[in-house]
Amino acid sequence: MHILGRFLTLAVAAFLAGTAGHAIAAGEIRMKFAGPYPAGHPSDLMAKQYIAEIERLTNNKVKISYFPSEQLGKAKDMLSVCGKGVADICQVHITYFAGQLPYSNVIVLPYWTTATEGSAIFQSMLESSPELEEEFAKYGVRPLEGHTTPSYDVATVDKPVRKLEDLKGLKLKTAGGLFDNIAKRYGIIPVSIPAAETYESVQRGLVHGVVFNYPSIRSYHLNDLVKYITNGMRTGGYPGATVINEKTWRKLPKDVQEAIMEASRTVAANEGKRWDELHQKVREEFRAQGIQIYDLTPEQRLEWAKALEGLDEEYIAEMEKRGFSKIRKVFDDFRTTAARIAR
Repeated sequence: MHILGRFLTLAVAAFLAGTAGHAIAAGEIRMKFAGPYPAGHPSDLMAKQYIAEIERLTNNKVKISYFPSEQLGKAKDMLSVCGKGVADICQVHITYFAGQLPYSNVIVLPYWTTATEGSAIFQSMLESSPELEEEFAKYGVRPLEGHTTPSYDVATVDKPVRKLEDLKGLKLKTAGGLFDNIAKRYGIIPVSIPAAETYESVQRGLVHGVVFNYPSIRSYHLNDLVKYITNGMRTGGYPGATVINEKTWRKLPKDVQEAIMEASRTVAANEGKRWDELHQKVREEFRAQGIQIYDLTPEQRLEWAKALEGLDEEYIAEMEKRGFSKIRKVFDDFRTTAARIAR
C-alpha cells in the first residue's frame, strides 16, 4: 500500500507538471494559481481578488484555476512549484527563502511602519530593480506583485514596555532571520518557536510575549494571554510576493502581460491598505478586551530607531561575505525608495 501510495503521488505530480503552463483553446488562456494560505486567510482573499482582477482586465481572455492551502506544493516549495511549471502563478513567503532571495529580503529592514508604506516600497522595488528580477529569474520565475504586513509590535504578558530600557532581556518569540537581528538591537532575546506552539509557550512562561502583528496575535489567540502591546516601533514587517513562471510569461500576448501588471499594482496597493485597516480593526478589539496599548510618541520613535543603527551595514556585510556582491546597490535603492514613500 505504501508503494502504491507513493506511485500515485508521483503520478499526480507528473501529470500536474505535464499539464502546467498556460494553455490556449479557442482564444482562451488558462493558467493555474497556487497559494500556500488556508481558506479565509487575508492572502487567500487577496489571491481570489487578484484572479478576478486579471480576468476582468483581460475580458475573460485569461481564465485562472485556483489551488489554495498548499494543494500543489508546500509553502517552502513555492518557488520550485512555479519555476518547474506545476503552477503558472504562485504566492511566495519571501522570508522562507532568505538564502535564495537575499536582495528581496532587504524589504524586512525597518525603514517603514505601515503595510501601505511597505507594500508600495516592495512593489516599486520589484518593478525597478534588475537585481531583484535577476534573483527570481534564477528559479525560473518573474515577480509580479509584492506587499507587506504592518511592522510588527511587541506584545507582553506581565511587563508593559513604555521605555526602550523595558525591552532589555525580554524573551520574545520572533519570526527568525532578520527579525532576530532587529530584536537583538533593542535588547530583546529572540526565541525561535514554531507558530503552532506559540500559545503554549506564552502560557507556560517560556517566553514573555511575542513580536507579531495584530492579526497574527488574534489568529493564534494570544490576545487571551497578553496584557500589553507597544505600538509604533520599527521591528520589520512580513513580505509576500506573487510570481509567474518565466516561460509562461514570455508566451503571453503583450496586452495580457500589461493587464496582469496592472492587476498586480492594484492588488499590492489594496493589500497594504487591507492589512492596515485590519490592524486598526483588531487594535480596537484588543482595547475593548482590556489589553493596554501604548503608542510611541514621534519623539520616542526617533529615539528608539537609534537602537537600529548599524543593522543595515551588518546585513550588507553578511550578504557580501556569502557572495551576494550587489547587496549594497540593492540596499541603497531600497533606502532611497523608503525615504520617498515612508513617513
